[in-house]
Amino acid sequence: MSSEHLHIASFLVHVRPDRLAAVAGWLARQPDAELGGEDPAGKLVVVMESRHEGRILALIDAVQQRPGVLGAALVYHQLLDPQTADDPQEATP
Repeated sequence: MSSEHLHIASFLVHVRPDRLAAVAGWLARQPDAELGGEDPAGKLVVVMESRHEGRILALIDAVQQRPGVLGAALVYHQLLDPQTADDPQEATP
């Protein structure tokens, strides 16, 4: 899939607590990404919006290489039409 879709994704990063601030700071500076949550025990939730799925996968790979990161896992991914992405979405049961 290419720029025809808007990719919305989130992933969980597990970090050694002593490296949490450094990894969170690095993630906060990444384009298309924002921190959605942080647990002092060493967990970060990252939310991304991108036209390119490869950008999401590349960031997951890059974060896994950061010092102190124990792992990163994609937990949510959705494709939206960019023309209607801001429209209210119907909940599905």
